[in-house]
Amino acid sequence: MKLWQKTSLICIAVLLVIVTACSAVLLIHSKNSILELTYSRARDRQKSLASSFSEMAGYYIAEGDSRTVETSLVNYCFSRFADSSSVLMRGDETLYSGVSVNPRTFLPLPENEYSMKIAEREIDGRNVLIAGSLVAVRNTSYAVYVVEDISTTYNSIVSLAWTFAAVSLAGILLGAGCIAVIMHRSTRPLTSLAKTARQIAGGDYSMRADVHTGDEIGALAGDFNLMAEAVETRIAELMETAERQRLFIGGVTHEFKTPLTALLLHSRMLRRANMTDEEKDTSLEHIESQCEWLERLVQTLLKLITLEREIERRPCEVDALFDTVRQNTQKSLADRGVTLITHSGGGTLNCNADLIQSLLINLVDNAAKAYDADAADKRVLLTFSNNTIQVKDYGRGIPKESMERIFEPFYMVDKSRSKKAGGSGLGLALVKQIADAHGARLEVESTLGSGTAVRVVFPNYKKITS
Repeated sequence: MKLWQKTSLICIAVLLVIVTACSAVLLIHSKNSILELTYSRARDRQKSLASSFSEMAGYYIAEGDSRTVETSLVNYCFSRFADSSSVLMRGDETLYSGVSVNPRTFLPLPENEYSMKIAEREIDGRNVLIAGSLVAVRNTSYAVYVVEDISTTYNSIVSLAWTFAAVSLAGILLGAGCIAVIMHRSTRPLTSLAKTARQIAGGDYSMRADVHTGDEIGALAGDFNLMAEAVETRIAELMETAERQRLFIGGVTHEFKTPLTALLLHSRMLRRANMTDEEKDTSLEHIESQCEWLERLVQTLLKLITLEREIERRPCEVDALFDTVRQNTQKSLADRGVTLITHSGGGTLNCNADLIQSLLINLVDNAAKAYDADAADKRVLLTFSNNTIQVKDYGRGIPKESMERIFEPFYMVDKSRSKKAGGSGLGLALVKQIADAHGARLEVESTLGSGTAVRVVFPNYKKITS
């Protein structure tokens, strides 16, 4: 059973109880009011009749208790003031009666009690109301009764009860219909929300709940959409990460395959008995070169893996960083005939010194590889200004189609030249991860034949003051 159906049934049950209770209270109140009115009317009639008889009897009946005068008085009084429901009795003798029953049988009046008595009795299947009292005239007591058939009154009460029942039933049916419609419309957003949740669970992360209400359900839908958006973003990030890892693993496998093949080849050649000493030296040099290249590759991979964790940062002087970079690149630059020119106005970066040094060494080394062997002017500029470190060369430049991929692991603009220069395609990938770990932004400008400038823009630059 759906929520709106359960809620509707509960509300209808509550409505049924409330309407039934209200109808019962109103019916009981109406019944009591009608009966009270009937009783009051009977009491008034009996009281009026008894009072009239007492006054006239006291005036006309002499002390001799003349039966002729009594009979004339009774006939005159009851024929004038009474109706068909009146009864006058003296002892067991009925002097006047407009009914077919003896009220004394059903409502006896005790002697010497002159207060009014009233009672309801069922006579011959009818509801009869009897009101009576004793009236003392001289030394004689008379019983004055009013006997009224109230069956029609009860019939009216029954009819009123049926009317209440019909009105209550109509009200309940109308209320039930309204409740069902309201509950169905109120829970419709929840149905839409549940449908959207199922679609998202099925893999359609772009789905959003189309709920526009100003109540708590609308707020829930808004929060649900925020959650769905966050899930979609996270899923996209995970898929992107998985794709990068797949490409990275594929690149690592490929990069290891070439040197391992060369090592295997030369190791087999060394096992030949007829090799000359010169051939052995050549094979050993190849093995040593490939081992050194594998060592650099492993170290770079370890740094990339380490950067997946939170890094420790400390204030570092830019001049000191530049000096370290100069010392570590001096030999390799000299072998290539490249001059490193540095310029810094002094400053402090909140960074990991070892990682930033690795970043700069990779950028400087990459800039040095941008020159052809026969280039006349080979310069690499390493500068710092405001919050930006720049590494600039005047070499070959980078083609436009390669600009978006230069920071991908194992991507090389010119694979043949990079391999000859000892490149692995991981240097700029490492630069990108180090920059990201520091919250820095990388900017690259390059023109074919004119060179390349790589800028590392830090957000937390602090100028040194003297």
